[in-house]
Amino acid sequence: MKTAGRITKAAQWITATLCCLSFASNAKEAMQMPVFSGELALQHIAKQVDFGPRIIDHPAKQQTLDYIREQLLPEADKLVVQPFQRHGLKGNNIWASFYPTDKSASSRNRIMLGAHWDTRPISDRDSNIELKAQPVIGANDGGSGVAVLLEFARLLSTKRAPLIVDLVFFDLEDMGDIDNLPFSIGASEFVAKNRFYRPESGVIVDMVCDRDLVIPRERYSRDGAAQLQDKIWRIAARQQAEAFVDRAGSYIHDDHLPFLKAGLKVVNLIHSPFPQSWHTSDDSIERCSAKSLQQVGNVLEELIYTTDYIKPR
Repeated sequence: MKTAGRITKAAQWITATLCCLSFASNAKEAMQMPVFSGELALQHIAKQVDFGPRIIDHPAKQQTLDYIREQLLPEADKLVVQPFQRHGLKGNNIWASFYPTDKSASSRNRIMLGAHWDTRPISDRDSNIELKAQPVIGANDGGSGVAVLLEFARLLSTKRAPLIVDLVFFDLEDMGDIDNLPFSIGASEFVAKNRFYRPESGVIVDMVCDRDLVIPRERYSRDGAAQLQDKIWRIAARQQAEAFVDRAGSYIHDDHLPFLKAGLKVVNLIHSPFPQSWHTSDDSIERCSAKSLQQVGNVLEELIYTTDYIKPR
């Protein structure tokens, strides 16, 4: 009886010890898991706004380019700035790649996150006629997408994803309808200059910090990348990310179109209908929300770190 009792107590002690070790291991693993921070993303918006409008021939343009590079240089496995000239304009696309720890991962097993880093040189939709000629400061339209990508640079350096992740910052997106120029000049140049680039999927992030953020299913994305869009909305529903509304949106000309035309599966996440601050002097950081950024970041984080996230062919 005494022997049996001792064996029972020993077994209980071993079981309890193993449970504690398992809990400690799980806790350590949880601490090592990357966590997207909407607050840190909001700080990246503030920094861009402090520089000023990211428009041609303004000092803020070079300052922002330097800032993006500074944030990426210590984190990315590969960083390339690709200058281009189009429609008589000079621009720079910025491309950072983060490789998985598993070196055997296929080079095709990769996802692109993209955003434009320029801002509009005129506030043509401003109700104040005197302000229409002023550049848009671009806290939301330009700043928010860049902020999300820069926060992912920090996150990806903390814990590598199971696939290659490319962060691409496009220039000259917001020149559309000015002097008969098109939108998405930088994205079009990126596709044209990098025809070898064929990621499995991609997501364009644009205007995602508004306090009343509403992201419906953009129509071009639906037509060209329905499977990927469905996956994103399933993740959003599971997370109860209220900014992602499950209804059809509009056809929107944005940086995903050059990729869709090239046969790539790229989805656009964008506030629609556009907020009242769009292309006005009111596109300021006061209208931005860390909570909105957090929702977008959480959804994309799960998409990237889920190994079987999609095979959209």
